[in-house]
Amino acid sequence: MIKFFRKIRQHLILENRFRNYFMYAAGEIILVVIGILIALQINNWNEGRKTEAFELEMLRSFKLSLQSDMADIDGNIEIHKRSLKACDSILGFLESSDEIDEETLSRLFSEAFFSTRFVYSTSAFESLKSHGVNIISDKVLQKKIVDVYDSRYRFFAVSENDFMDNYWFGLQRIYPTRFEAGLNYDLNSPGYPGDLRPVDADALKSDAEFIYYLKTFRNLTNLFINFQYRGLRSDVSELLDLIDKELEKREE
Repeated sequence: MIKFFRKIRQHLILENRFRNYFMYAAGEIILVVIGILIALQINNWNEGRKTEAFELEMLRSFKLSLQSDMADIDGNIEIHKRSLKACDSILGFLESSDEIDEETLSRLFSEAFFSTRFVYSTSAFESLKSHGVNIISDKVLQKKIVDVYDSRYRFFAVSENDFMDNYWFGLQRIYPTRFEAGLNYDLNSPGYPGDLRPVDADALKSDAEFIYYLKTFRNLTNLFINFQYRGLRSDVSELLDLIDKELEKREE
């Protein structure tokens, strides 16, 4: 094709048809420019399709990750609720003159002090950051993703560390002189039943330091459930809803 155009130009020059030559040359330049623009447009279109496909892949990855996070959140909330209920039962016993079965009390103590942590994945978010968060075209969704992973998860982790510091304080300073042995759980049985047996259950009724610690732990657990976990769950649920709506829109 190039040889063909070159022959035409040479023919026009040899015949001294300069005006026709310049018109032809201008037309050839225009054709080249149009060809370049078409090629650029096709390239941009292909890049756009690749970006859109990657965005869709990221949204699906976020959905799976957040669904797993939500399951962990709900499971941990139930564990903390059992802990809260056990604390209330123990405090009820300590503040009364009633007798309580030793096995029941041992089980209640193990439920009250069962520990758990929120385990979540940031792999989807790290992958998104490496490619640029602007890949998420919906700005509301983009902002919510950043808010959840960069703010909510970080804030929750700090609060959880504070909560666990209080837990470990009890394990190291409160338990050793008041219980026969450390926390023990049957990890092969449903619900992980445990055993934490007090040395002298009746003596705990007049143990001001222990009662203060138990009440503090109980109140912190209640706050953790109804403030930290509730806020976390609300934000994750909202983000999942936004992702579902965006995926539905893309798949229509």
